[in-house]
Amino acid sequence: MINQTTKEYLNYFVASQNPNFAVMLKGKWGAGKTYFIRGIIEEWENAQIISDNEEINLKPIYVSLNGVSKKSEIVESLKAKISPFLYSKGTKFATDILKGFIKTTLKIDFDYDNDKKADGSININFDPISIFKSSNDKIKGNRILIFDDIERCKIPIDELYGFINDFVEHSQCKVILISDEDKIDEKTTKDSKYKYPIFKEKIIGQTFEIKPDTEQAINFFLDSVTSDIQSHLLEFKDIIIKTFEISKKENLRVLQRAIYDFERLFNFTGEELSKDEERYKELIKNYLSYFLIYFLEFKTGNEDISSFQQRNLLSDGKSEKKYTQYEEIITTFSLHHSTKLFTPFKLIDFIKNGYYEELVFEINNSSIFSKGKVEKDWEKLWYWQLMDDDDFAPLLNRVSTSFFRTEDFHITEILHISGILFSLIDLNLYKTKKKSQVINRAKKLIKKTNLSEFKDERGFSMLTWGSWQKAYASDKSDEFKSLVKFTKDLLQEIKQEKSTRVVEDIFYTISNDNVDELYQKIDVYDESLGNVIEHTPMLSKLNPKKFAETIFQLNNDGIFKFKQFIEYRYFPEKTYTNVVIQDNQRQEKDLLVKLQSKLLKEIRSKKNRKKVIRKFSLNELNTVIEESIKKL
Repeated sequence: MINQTTKEYLNYFVASQNPNFAVMLKGKWGAGKTYFIRGIIEEWENAQIISDNEEINLKPIYVSLNGVSKKSEIVESLKAKISPFLYSKGTKFATDILKGFIKTTLKIDFDYDNDKKADGSININFDPISIFKSSNDKIKGNRILIFDDIERCKIPIDELYGFINDFVEHSQCKVILISDEDKIDEKTTKDSKYKYPIFKEKIIGQTFEIKPDTEQAINFFLDSVTSDIQSHLLEFKDIIIKTFEISKKENLRVLQRAIYDFERLFNFTGEELSKDEERYKELIKNYLSYFLIYFLEFKTGNEDISSFQQRNLLSDGKSEKKYTQYEEIITTFSLHHSTKLFTPFKLIDFIKNGYYEELVFEINNSSIFSKGKVEKDWEKLWYWQLMDDDDFAPLLNRVSTSFFRTEDFHITEILHISGILFSLIDLNLYKTKKKSQVINRAKKLIKKTNLSEFKDERGFSMLTWGSWQKAYASDKSDEFKSLVKFTKDLLQEIKQEKSTRVVEDIFYTISNDNVDELYQKIDVYDESLGNVIEHTPMLSKLNPKKFAETIFQLNNDGIFKFKQFIEYRYFPEKTYTNVVIQDNQRQEKDLLVKLQSKLLKEIRSKKNRKKVIRKFSLNELNTVIEESIKKL
């Protein structure tokens, strides 16, 4: 049994007479140290014989030092733990025992009828901690003090150990310390003038390392699962144990959270999945295995786990991390390849941020349940390293021929096929075409595809990471990066064109009937602009000549209303006292300059020579534009 020797020693330690040293239980965060000691505390408490006489029956006292910055805080915690022991089993206060301990005021509540409600209270002057230093034979029970989270205590380690040592040397206490000792060593080496071993030698007589008791902990974790998925988790308990052991993370808290989040994830999946019992079990087995691998790695700082089973090779021939230790899990339990089940960044998005919608969609539409789904040739070629030679050559020929002769491809398929071909060219496994030919063909195909679904930054990130639940082969190569840049530039052009059309649709359609609606039309968020329209340099997108012609078609009332709009745009302080000109407005200066030039010609034109009101209206507009130009 794991940690059995440690348990036996602790039982011997607490039963011994004044050992005059403390015991250290060390282990990494999440190793189960607290869980281990709480189990022993429960056994000690259950084994304790409680007398009916007027005696104080001490039980083990557990105190966490996490975040504690003053010794007085420890004292207060100890007092709070001791207080409930200051009455006998018969609930009669043990006054005779307390003689000689009187120092501070203490309020004690009594429960005479054992209904766990206070029936009365009494105030006395008493220092509970002095009980530890008393030799009164009416104080029963081993005086066990357990201090947990030593490494998280903010008190300097030498000062803390000096405080604890007082209980070790000058009382009959059995002191047990619990910590991630490596972190103590790091902390003291950095901050203290003394090395940690000096402190340790003076107070700690024996140190034990707590190892994760995986099976016992998993049984406890699975008992806490309340959904219908519990039975399946119990059935695949060996997968949980094996995966945790192979990961070598030794962090039971992370494992517990993984099981908790997996249960939560499957609470969102479609109820109809469980109706097909055989396939549902297969689904649980596969997703549980991969979920544990991803969760354990990611939550212990390895964000590169998203490349697991994703990149078979790079164009330079160097392999990325393969996580070969987990291949035993995949082989032993006959798991599907992860790329046939889920998209890594969607799984990571759930683990990191709790976003489940896209991942649940993939689970609900898993290939395990799909009927008659046929992989495309390029999908099969993505797994070329796992293929037999007799299958590889004809498949490669079909993919190559299709890529260079047909045009019915999604943008992600173009990137996938290009990446695969780049990799095979680097390895001299594909000699029909050169990389430059692949690039040129890919660019031609990309231009003909619909890129609207990748209009925003998130969409583009999804596009460039990978698709079809697979990362792109050779995605680190310069050739592949050139295709990504080409696609991004193309998307930017499309975005620019769309944003220009949005602005043109507003300002080239100004009329006498709608000129006063400009304020509402520009106070709208637009995806192509990525902002509220008026918070962008919107007028800079307009053609000065066409814009001027649109304005000149307005009647005098319309010109007046447009002048008010220009004032609103470039003199915001007249409307809002706390608003000033922004950079996006300054970028419109060039348009205003050209617009004014057109406006002056219109004022001097023969057709307006005798139109007094018209010339007045245009001159008023010109004055506002001129003042705006000076301001910008």
